Amino acid sequence: MPSEARSLSFLPSFSFLLGGMAALTQKPGSSSGALGAGLTFAVSVALFALGGSWLDSKLGTSPWLVLVGCLLGIFGGGLHMVHELAPEVLGWGSRRRPSKASKPPETPKSS
Repeated sequence: MPSEARSLSFLPSFSFLLGGMAALTQKPGSSSGALGAGLTFAVSVALFALGGSWLDSKLGTSPWLVLVGCLLGIFGGGLHMVHELAPEVLGWGSRRRPSKASKPPETPKSS
């Protein structure tokens, strides 16, 4: 076997994920954003699952609406997590809003 490393070109490229993760590792204060996004993900899955369970009990369709609720919660929570932690991955741009300090100074009105 040759001593040089073999090319792994047959593997899929996950470089779009690394770009988002690199942005997280460069900001030391971003752990609170990750915690908030993770909690939002968990709450969205739980609420959609509870809603599906409630609808299943009313309509007698158990377990289908619980499963639909879980999938919707995972999808919505995942989108929110990507939007909060790595918005540039999906091309949504920055989530930062302009600060109040960046407004141009107001000019006094003449009477």
